Amino acid sequence: MIVRPRPRVWELLGIFRLSIVPRIAPQIVSVLVFSVGVVWAERRLPEVFRGWSVAPFTLLGIALSIFLGFRNNACYDRWWEARRQLGALIGELRSFGRMALLLPGGDRMRRERVVRGAIAYVYALMSHLRGEGMAAEVARYGNGWSEVAEGRSVPDAVLRGLAGEYGAMLAEGEIGEQVWRGFEERVVAMTAIQVACERIRGTPTPFTYTLLLHRTAYAFCFLLPFSLVGTLGWATPVFCVVVAYAFFGLDVLGDELEEPFGDSLNALPLWAMARTVEISLLELLGAAEIPKALVPVNCVLR
Repeated sequence: MIVRPRPRVWELLGIFRLSIVPRIAPQIVSVLVFSVGVVWAERRLPEVFRGWSVAPFTLLGIALSIFLGFRNNACYDRWWEARRQLGALIGELRSFGRMALLLPGGDRMRRERVVRGAIAYVYALMSHLRGEGMAAEVARYGNGWSEVAEGRSVPDAVLRGLAGEYGAMLAEGEIGEQVWRGFEERVVAMTAIQVACERIRGTPTPFTYTLLLHRTAYAFCFLLPFSLVGTLGWATPVFCVVVAYAFFGLDVLGDELEEPFGDSLNALPLWAMARTVEISLLELLGAAEIPKALVPVNCVLR
């Protein structure tokens, strides 16, 4: 996720690496070259371009803008819903840790094992959502629970390990049924959040809708020079590039927001969130060594 101060007006044109321009540069260059070619052709065959009107492109541009706006809203809703779910997960894990450690009596080592298992769970879930190999923290804090997954869902395996621990506490009389229900409610909430995140990750926006917008955007940007060349002349490429930047930029931005758990610049900072949970729970444990919070590198927080 991009984390940087709001740029000043005179800085806007100088921001390149963190903008959407590198991803749409081929499309913009193609539109520029094509527009220059149309202007060159119009100067030699003006009668061919005399009948082109800008009115149809105005109507098509309005419709395309509405469609792009609707798609970007849908993609942003996915991104924001994922952020809400992960924010709720942080709260649930902190509550789980407090319940495990702050209850009087009981086996302190077992309760610390449960809290460390909660840290393993958040790292296992983030690795699962991002589609990467399991983070080293899963094995470090997982008490061996993650190793029984056998290629299946590691987060589920860790949750089963947590449930087994507080279930054993109930069976041995270390906690009462009311406290056990509190633990169970926290684990059920974490499971619901995991399912919601997996739903977002596994259900993209309809491909046909996205394909329609891609095709319409390309058709509009490459046909636009024919309607402008008779009026604007050599200024046509400039206006076409600006329009292409807006339409292709919104299209690509929607692609990035559609995958909130990916590794793009606009994806959610999963590892920073996991580190936040790790710090909170290790502070509860009174650990001697607590890692520092992740900070943005080159204005990007991962």
